[in-house]
Amino acid sequence: MLGFTYAVGGPLLGIGLYLLIKGSFPGWWKDWLIRPVVRVTPGVVRLQGLTAVGLGASIVAIGLSMLVSDNTGGMLVVLAMAAYLIGAGVFVFSTWLSRRVAR
Repeated sequence: MLGFTYAVGGPLLGIGLYLLIKGSFPGWWKDWLIRPVVRVTPGVVRLQGLTAVGLGASIVAIGLSMLVSDNTGGMLVVLAMAAYLIGAGVFVFSTWLSRRVAR
């Protein structure tokens, strides 16, 4: 289980950091990878990157919760669940922002 969390959470952290720093999706990404996003702006991409960082960190935190004490592990799991919920909210907001009519 720990290997799975590192194999999934680690790349998500890397992808999220890349998106946060660059502010644009890589050119080799296909359209289906950015499907919910209609208009790609640097702000929307950075919000998507923030979502990926939060999701990756929460997956790694779930894996680490097995290696620490019960109290610390419980706190990590609660923080990971909060990161999932916040990440979902940021993802929905960034998708809404990309579909909003520009004025």
